[in-house]
Amino acid sequence: MDTAITGLIIITLLVLSVLTISESYLSSQDAVAESWQEMEERLGDRARTDLSPVSAQTISSGAVVEVTLRNEGDTKLADFDRWDVILQYYGNDSGYYARWYPYGTGVNEWDVYDILLDTFEPDILNPGEEMVIWISVSPAVLAGSTNLATIATPNGITASTVFTR
Repeated sequence: MDTAITGLIIITLLVLSVLTISESYLSSQDAVAESWQEMEERLGDRARTDLSPVSAQTISSGAVVEVTLRNEGDTKLADFDRWDVILQYYGNDSGYYARWYPYGTGVNEWDVYDILLDTFEPDILNPGEEMVIWISVSPAVLAGSTNLATIATPNGITASTVFTR
C-alpha cells in the first residue's frame, strides 16, 4: 500500500510538471506568433510608405530652412513629433553643423508650416499631399553653401534633399 501511495504522488507530480511545461511552451509560442504578426505589419507599413522631397530652400536670411515633401505612398503619415529631422549645413559663423532637430516652434526646432491641399483629414499627410516644414536654425545657413536635409518617419522611411543658399 505504501508503494501505491508513493507511486500515485509521483504520477501526480509528473502530470503537473508536464502540464506546466506545456503551458509555458504554448505561452511562448503565442508570444512569438504575436510578435511575428506585429513585425509583418510594420514591414507592410514601410513597404506602403514613400516620402519624396519636392524642394528645399532657405528663407529669412538663412535662419529658416523650408523643405517640401510629398507623400507618394499609400500610408497616411502623422505623429510629426515622432519624426526625425537632421540638417548638415555650414553656418554663417564658418562652422559645420550636423544636428538632429526636435519638433517644436523655437530656435533649433522644426515644425509643420503647411500641408498643401489638405482638404481631407486635417493635420495628416495623406497620399498625394505635400507638406511644408520649417526648420529654424542658429546660426543661420552660410550664403553660397551646399547643405543636406534628411527627414525620417517613425516607421523608418527617409527622404533626403540637397539645398543651396
